[in-house]
Amino acid sequence: MSVLTGLIYLTLAAVTVGELIRHRRTRGFSHFGLAFALMLTTCGLHHLLHRHHAHGPLQAAVSLGVPPALLFVALRGEALCGRRGDRLIARTPLWLQALPVLMAAVAGAIAWDAISDAITAGIHPAMLIPNAFLFINYSLVGLFTLRTQLARRPAMGGWSLSGLALSAVFFTCGGAHLVSGLLAAPDPVALVLDNLAVPASFYFLWAVHRLHRASARDWNRRPLVGRPAPAGRRSPWAPEAV
Repeated sequence: MSVLTGLIYLTLAAVTVGELIRHRRTRGFSHFGLAFALMLTTCGLHHLLHRHHAHGPLQAAVSLGVPPALLFVALRGEALCGRRGDRLIARTPLWLQALPVLMAAVAGAIAWDAISDAITAGIHPAMLIPNAFLFINYSLVGLFTLRTQLARRPAMGGWSLSGLALSAVFFTCGGAHLVSGLLAAPDPVALVLDNLAVPASFYFLWAVHRLHRASARDWNRRPLVGRPAPAGRRSPWAPEAV
């Protein structure tokens, strides 16, 4: 699962870099695009690096994030082919009401298991501290995307499937980093990579927050949701339906 997740993130990073290069002359520089590519690259390499250690709670934490990641990539691929790239979930069906509760319960059980194992085996602060920052930053991004969905739901009459998947990706990614920080043994390469990921995560959080507050103009302000046509894309960050 760690290998699959890592490849998903690196594929999205490559797509994002391709878009930045393709549009650099006509649209200029995109803080969001660069920050998103850096975040995906560091996360993808993190998962590939820890593939041999992904057992027990870490394997469970990574597995929890695979379904929303695959769903989001599938919708993104559809959008790149000029098709819809999103679906509207009308109202709030029962399965959608139950899914967050179920995922939260599973995440809580994984966290409890990871903390128990960490107390028994010993916690390594050098590994935990950077991953704790990543957990906080990516959880905040997940909150921004979820808040956007909650704000839009009355006007839209439902939920964006792509937006919900993206929110779940960030929540589960943050959780996987926390579990990794609790359980990972000291490793020089992993330590360097995780510490490089921290400023990348702050840069990404800064870019997302500015877009969420509508305090920045960026051609990527409507990224990754729906078709690439300007009028057909809704921003997963800004609460207003733009």
